[in-house]
Amino acid sequence: FERARSIYERSLDVDYKNQGIWLKYAEFEVRNKNVNSTRNIFDRAIQLLPRVNQFWFKYIHMEDILANYASVRQLYERWMEWEPGVHAWNCYVKWEIRNCEIERARSVYRRFVMCHRIPKTWLRFARFEEKQGEIARAREVYHQAFEVLDAEGGGMGEGDEGDTAAD
Repeated sequence: FERARSIYERSLDVDYKNQGIWLKYAEFEVRNKNVNSTRNIFDRAIQLLPRVNQFWFKYIHMEDILANYASVRQLYERWMEWEPGVHAWNCYVKWEIRNCEIERARSVYRRFVMCHRIPKTWLRFARFEEKQGEIARAREVYHQAFEVLDAEGGGMGEGDEGDTAAD
């Protein structure tokens, strides 16, 4: 183990931006059931390369499998500070919903729509409220969407024709 770790560490010293090395190193530790070492590797990877979504997804997935939900939420929160793409935000919302944390999902949606001010995100938020049976809240989301998007010059109908992507 020590020899393999030494090789991975030296490889990262030479080229820390090589995503493949980070991933293989983490997989090596997981295969050998070294959870804390894997955490350390992923933590270093996301500190050095915070825009690499794959590191975040794999780290979060590992913690989720281990049922370490506090860490999952903490990782998502750290990631959202970097304002990642729509897919990352959707994964966070879905994770909160899966864990029956509707208020937390609602809070994430509020930040999500302000980070990605596009009609699709507002529509997803409104549909979420409708699915929760919160028609008044859904109406309020639509109202806020019109205010925000009109203030920025983009209407609710622009750029989303035919977009019926599932949540």
